[in-house]
Parts: sequence; C-alpha cells; structure tokens
Amino acid sequence: MPDSPSRPGSSDELIAVGRVLGPHGRHGAVKIKAISDVAGRFDPGNRLSLSKDGATPQGPAHEITESQHASNEEVILYFDDIRRRDMAQGLTGLWLCVPVSEVPDAGEGEYFHYQLIGLKVRTTDGEELGELTEILETGSNDVYVVAGQDGDLLVPALSKVVMEVDVENGHMVVDLPEGLR
Repeated sequence: MPDSPSRPGSSDELIAVGRVLGPHGRHGAVKIKAISDVAGRFDPGNRLSLSKDGATPQGPAHEITESQHASNEEVILYFDDIRRRDMAQGLTGLWLCVPVSEVPDAGEGEYFHYQLIGLKVRTTDGEELGELTEILETGSNDVYVVAGQDGDLLVPALSKVVMEVDVENGHMVVDLPEGLR
C-alpha cells in the first residue's frame, strides 16, 4: 500500500482526506487519521469513498452516521453500512476520499498538500533537485521532502526559500539556504 495517496489529474478523481488506522470498538467504527482540515469534512451525513491508492474508489461511497474527534488528527467514524468489528478491520490501511469537486479552493498563494506532492523541484540556478514526495508538518512550518539522486533533501516551506510554485506545469523553484545540503 502506498505511503501517500496518488495525485489527481481531473475533477472526476478522488482526493484522500484520511486513512483508516483500524477498528474502534465492537460495532464497526473505525479510527482514522485525518489529512483534511476542511470544517465539517467528517460530519454525519457526508459520504466518503474507500480507496487503496487514494484516487480510485473501491465500491460505492459510505455515509457517515456518527463521528467523534479522538485527537487533533484522529477521528472515530461510524458508517451506515459497516456494523461489525470484522468489517471495520478489513478497512485498515485504506484511504478515505472525496471527489476533487468537493475540495474548496485554496487561498491566493496557498496550496493543498495533494497539489504539491509529485512536483519537480529545482533551484533558482536551474539545478534539478528531485521530486517532492512527502510533506512533514512540524508545527512551526511544513518541511518538503524532495527525493533526488543523492537521497532525500529537507526543504523548509518558507516564503524566503520557496520562490515559485507552478502546480499547472508541475514544478517548484527553491532558493536553498547556505548549508542546507
């Protein structure tokens, strides 16, 4: 199973908003790690699709009947059609997704993580560094993991470092601080 969901290519595709960590209790609830901060995303009445790759649905969407926040990132969800622990256990590791059309627009100069994963990263001098493969949330600022020929490079997501983000053309330009490599 992939460590991060696939990057969407059209508005018909899905966006991962969480990942099933495992069953919770005996009545079919699942504990999930939320990767969406959209208010109300996991409220009762909303529908989520399950996916192995974070982009392709595995059957019909499931309606949330109850949700409880376990922590800032973890939520307990009950679905209308999952009633037993063994059913919930079978969902472990799957992505919870919504259609791209349900993702709100990011603000000016802001991007969702799914838009950045997969971007080719190069320096202001034109040196190809690799591909942005992961985003670490550190609390103070995100850190972009760029996988290149010489291994992973950790790039702070700061305006003085990230000079350009071009989601449409699939690249990011960075001005690496002295000593970062």
